[in-house]
Amino acid sequence: IPGYAIGGLAGGEDKAHFWRVVDLCCRQLPKHKPRYLMGVGYPVDIVVCSALGVDMYDCVFPTRTARFGSAFTPDGTIKLKHACYARDFGPIFEGCECQAC
Repeated sequence: IPGYAIGGLAGGEDKAHFWRVVDLCCRQLPKHKPRYLMGVGYPVDIVVCSALGVDMYDCVFPTRTARFGSAFTPDGTIKLKHACYARDFGPIFEGCECQAC
């Protein structure tokens, strides 16, 4: 289905400005067409922009998070590149059955 891409953001503007521009775009674009937001970097942006009317994303967050060696658990973020994990070959989160753990 042909739709619309929203891009040219995430160049250092503050969140409030970013979200205002996304909101303006979503209000101006046809509601029956998909709206795709390019270059999203943080989970909060996905949540807020979904509420504003964005349907799809490309997001650097998963790639950047993995590159920096972070893992998210119910107990919080773990920095797997820290020295304390150098010889820890156990699961990332005890009891989790996902492939990473």
